[in-house]
Order: sequence, then structure tokens, then C-alpha cells
Amino acid sequence: MRSRPRTYLTKIILLLLLLTAGFFVFTSQNNIDRMNAADGQQGELLYFPSARFTKAAAFGFTNLAADGIWLQVIQYYGKHSLSDREYKYLGHMFDLLTYLSPQFKMAYNFGALLLVSDARDPAGALKLLDKGMSLNPEEWSIPFTKGFINYIFLGNYREAGRWFTISSRLSGAPEMAGRFAAFALKKGGDINTSRELWLEIYNKSRNQTEKEIAKMYIDEIDQQLIIEKLNNIVNIYRKEKGSLPKGLDEMITSGYLRYIPKDPFGGRFVLNKTGNSVMAVGGRNREK
Repeated sequence: MRSRPRTYLTKIILLLLLLTAGFFVFTSQNNIDRMNAADGQQGELLYFPSARFTKAAAFGFTNLAADGIWLQVIQYYGKHSLSDREYKYLGHMFDLLTYLSPQFKMAYNFGALLLVSDARDPAGALKLLDKGMSLNPEEWSIPFTKGFINYIFLGNYREAGRWFTISSRLSGAPEMAGRFAAFALKKGGDINTSRELWLEIYNKSRNQTEKEIAKMYIDEIDQQLIIEKLNNIVNIYRKEKGSLPKGLDEMITSGYLRYIPKDPFGGRFVLNKTGNSVMAVGGRNREK
């Protein structure tokens, strides 16, 4: 008979906690409306306390509190996108949101894109993504977003390729992650790694069209590597002979080449008119 009062008391305590958490979210939501009366963005910060304080005030109902913060983030962004387009506290708000809900993956990706594109805070965007990767190491989308930001917004193609590669090797990553990695690394000058990724796509893909595309890029990279190698030999010839060769055949007869490599696209390699550079002529062309 004594279990009933205890059960009743437990229900009362849970109800009080729910009411308290609900009141916390409700007041947080109402505080958004009060922002309009605050003087500038400094007043807005008063309604977004520190992460530790918010977590403690939520009495364990962090997911419920995170939902309230998410609504505040959307309204904060909407308000400033229609007015001054200044997002001084956007980084703080996403940090707070992901502190309360560390596995909320969309918050990292969406938040980073807003920070880099609207708030003009690339450092804050990358910091948020680093936080997301440390807390969600198996999630492919977060390093993919970091690669995307480095490629599109920062123009750092090597770094973009590195993060696309990391993303492509995580469970659940789509095949496009590998393609993005290969594109970025080739554009960043790391064509050997780019070739390895295209070869990996070629070997793993079950889609015939994708295999053909991968093979086309492999051939293009191989052609580029052959031309670079031949140009290096031409430069060696010029330095040692004091003149440029009249053709690649002359480099064979003089012992600088054993044979002229085959063009992967079916054409042939020749010296240009001035004789100082190798080029590919003929063969099939691919659409750029």
C-alpha cells in the first residue's frame, strides 16, 4: 500500500519538471518577440545565455530546449535577412544548439553554410564543422560540407579534396563524394591522388556510365602526366645539347627517349612549332 504514494509523488515531480522545461522553452520563444524592443544586437545576446547555463536550466530536457533554440535561430536569421543582414550572434546560437543536441547533424551543416555565406565568418563555419566531426566521427555529411566550403567559398582545392576524400570513405557516403574529391584534387594540382580516386570509382562503381566517365578522367590525367614527363626530357635535352630537338624521333636516336608513349585518347605526341613543348594531336576529344 505504500507504493501508491511514492508513485503519485514521482508523477508529481515529473509533471513539475515538464512544466518547468516547458516554461523555459516558452519564455525563450517569447524573448524573440522582445528582441524588437531591444537596443541593437547587444540586447539580443541577453536572450541567448551560455551553453552551460542553458543546459543546467533545462533540467535534463535538453532536446526540448534545443527545439526552442532551433526556432529562435530560424527567427533570428529571418529577422536580420530582412533588415540589416548582420548576424553577429549566429555562431554563438549554433554553438549553443549543438551543445544541447550534439547529434543534430543538420545544425552543423546548415549552420556552417549560413556562417560562411551570410555571416561572412568562414573561421566560425569551419570551427562548427570541426566540432560536429569530433562529436559525430562516422557522419559523412559534415566533412563533405567542410570540403564544399573550402572549394566554393575559400578556393582551397587541395583542402577541399582532402575533406571530400575523408567523407567518401565513411559509411553511407554517396558516390558523388569520391567524384568531388577527384575534381578538387585535380584542380588543386594533386593529380596523382585525383587519379587514384578516379581509379577507385572506376573499380567500385556498378554504373556503366559512371565507369566510362571515370575512365575518361583517368585518361586525361595520364595524358597530362605523359606530357609533363616529355617536357622535362625536352628541357634536359636543351640544357645538355644547347638547342631544342627537331622532333621526338630525334630524342629517341640521341638516347633521351626509348620510345614515344601512346596517347590514352588515341592521338599522338609531337613537339609544337617552336620545339620547346610537347602537345597531343588527333585522337578522340572529350567534352569539357
